[in-house]
Amino acid sequence: MRTLVFDPSYGCAGDMIMGALVDAGVEFDALKNELSKLRLDGYSISAEKVSRNQISATRVNVECEEQSAHRHLKDINGIIDNSTLSDSIKSKAKAIFKRLAESEAAVHSTSIESVHFHEVGAIDAIVDIVGACIGIELLEIDRIVSRPVALGSGMVKCAHGNFPLPAPATANLVRGFPVRMYTVNSELTTPTGAAIVTTLATPLLGPFAGTVRSLGYGAGTREHEDHPNLMRVFVLDDNSSLESDTITVLETNIDDMNPEVYSALFDRLLSGGALDVYLTPVQMKKNRPGQLLTVLCETGERSKFERLIFAETTTTGIRASVCTRNKLPRHSETITTQLGDVKVKVLESEGHRRVVPEYESVKIVADSNGMSYLAAHEAIIDYINKTERES
Repeated sequence: MRTLVFDPSYGCAGDMIMGALVDAGVEFDALKNELSKLRLDGYSISAEKVSRNQISATRVNVECEEQSAHRHLKDINGIIDNSTLSDSIKSKAKAIFKRLAESEAAVHSTSIESVHFHEVGAIDAIVDIVGACIGIELLEIDRIVSRPVALGSGMVKCAHGNFPLPAPATANLVRGFPVRMYTVNSELTTPTGAAIVTTLATPLLGPFAGTVRSLGYGAGTREHEDHPNLMRVFVLDDNSSLESDTITVLETNIDDMNPEVYSALFDRLLSGGALDVYLTPVQMKKNRPGQLLTVLCETGERSKFERLIFAETTTTGIRASVCTRNKLPRHSETITTQLGDVKVKVLESEGHRRVVPEYESVKIVADSNGMSYLAAHEAIIDYINKTERES
């Protein structure tokens, strides 16, 4: 598996990410050729070697005739959809722009359809975002993780006036993502850079192992005396077939609540998007028996689930920790058995394949055939085993 590690510890921007990917091995001519599939006129792109704080890096320059453009999300999606780029590049680029639109909409209290992109709607921003997606595909990346994002301080001039740094759009984009706050009086991370990193990567907080295949430095336009204006990437190979992501674990001890409440609580947590919810019996102070409530959730949804737990239980405090989770690669399929169609989960690792029927699907099949759940489950497992042996 090939992993791309973003290292925006000193900041990031769209052109810096492109520069880092070129520095890490993306052929610049191949990048230009793919960008031509956007069918955009009025810009030129070049790459050069530069030095930032005595570190060699690649600077990608996008020069445009267009001085300003106010595009809606649908306009940018139209440009991307009308290109001849691959579906995976289109999908990534549109996801980044959607995230940008959501951030701008939150800042200005409007809908994503009504957002007028200013700086990020210009041709150079479109080239930066699509170019980053192209570079990732050319490097044949399987997964992307990122170290914390650097944020500067001071003020920045935007289309709507002067804003404090990090810019409001950037601040929204890094919600739920680890950051590093610096006192450097400069915009270290732009909305475009933040959108690319937080859309495509999962946070890297725990240990990570692999063999470094290449690394690259992408340079920004500014130079700071003590703070290198660089974005670094690592391309790593590892032999693991596991997928990984980062989740938040919420825990609280409860010893004074009616047990009937847990059923409704579980329903609300799971319907709200919790990854898992469970109880563990514990012995608490004053020798009182209690329950340890554990909720696993996406890191960006921590606040939502904390509010729900406080509202629905008697607890007065919640512990939170961020964990790296390794997972077997999986996908869903629908198989046709002698009892009817059944949804299954397919797990794969080290050349082995395991097919597991989904509970709700088995229940539907059991009811429709007038069978017990156990009998239907056993019949489906027998069918799966027979089919797997014959394949």
